[in-house]
Amino acid sequence: MLKFLGKKGRTLVILILLGALLGIILFLNKILFPFLLASFLAYVLAPVIDNLHQRKIRSHSISRGGAVLLVYFVILVVLIGGGSYVVPKVSAEMGSMIQEFPKAVTKISKKWGPVLDENIRSITSLFPEPDKVEPLPVIEKIEDKNQSTEIWTENGELLKILDSYTYEIKGLDSDRIEVVPHRKSGSESGIEENPNVPLDMQTQLSLLAEEGVDKLKANMVRFLGLGRQLISQVVGSVFTLFLTFMVAAFILVDTERTLSFWRSLVPLQYHTRYSDLLKSLDKGLNGVVRGQLIICLVNGILTFIGLMIIGVPFAFTLGLVAMVFSLIPIFGTILSSIPIVIMGLTISLS
Repeated sequence: MLKFLGKKGRTLVILILLGALLGIILFLNKILFPFLLASFLAYVLAPVIDNLHQRKIRSHSISRGGAVLLVYFVILVVLIGGGSYVVPKVSAEMGSMIQEFPKAVTKISKKWGPVLDENIRSITSLFPEPDKVEPLPVIEKIEDKNQSTEIWTENGELLKILDSYTYEIKGLDSDRIEVVPHRKSGSESGIEENPNVPLDMQTQLSLLAEEGVDKLKANMVRFLGLGRQLISQVVGSVFTLFLTFMVAAFILVDTERTLSFWRSLVPLQYHTRYSDLLKSLDKGLNGVVRGQLIICLVNGILTFIGLMIIGVPFAFTLGLVAMVFSLIPIFGTILSSIPIVIMGLTISLS
């Protein structure tokens, strides 16, 4: 098949077909999304349906349709019961966490700030002190309508202060203007740090904590807004959700017919390769998809239990965050550990 094109020609044709398929998916994403989601749901639930179908009750085996109805009933009960408990609890804990998180960061900075400050001073005391350089005299000129006066200052503090700002001039009207000063940041500032003054680590941590808390509040509010928007969209997409479960049910009930249909599209001489490919994909996806979902569930439950035993506040929400972020390999665990560590340090400090 397509041997006359050569190896490069076949590769080019395959890439073109894959690009066309990707374009169709992107163009028809809203239409294809329920079917793709249904296929994913059917793949995840297939082992459960197969296991129930093989079991017998009073020498009668459970049909695949009955197994699907039983699994759907359990999912419905979990969604209704869990949603009525989880959504209000998470919303309440998130609101409280936004208020308590700045206090926790401040508490940690006050506890560890002096310790770090003392360690830094002990380390910097081992190095020789830099040579002191006397500042050159600076001439400041003040011009008035009636007089012009030169003021000599030995240290030039006023000039340094003025030079550490940039100025924005706004025209209010034809007769008035407004000058708005903006502090320069970093090395742009004209005020040089005195190397003889020890670094106050507690002050630096407090400043960093305040800046981080402000950004966290803004992001938390934005995250809650996105969460409410997402929930409203999910609730408003009842038809899409219903269609997804219906298509998944048809796939689960008639799995063999569905697989036979796709196998019939493959030429007869490639059926063996097609079956081997499906087995390889199932073996790989079984470890990635189902395994990752199980890891997320176990991680969330164990995190919740551990935080409850230790006495960390907002254990339920933090456990839920750990469960969701476990979907992201490596980095998800690191990101979910940050709020857990901060809230845990507050407990150890108290």
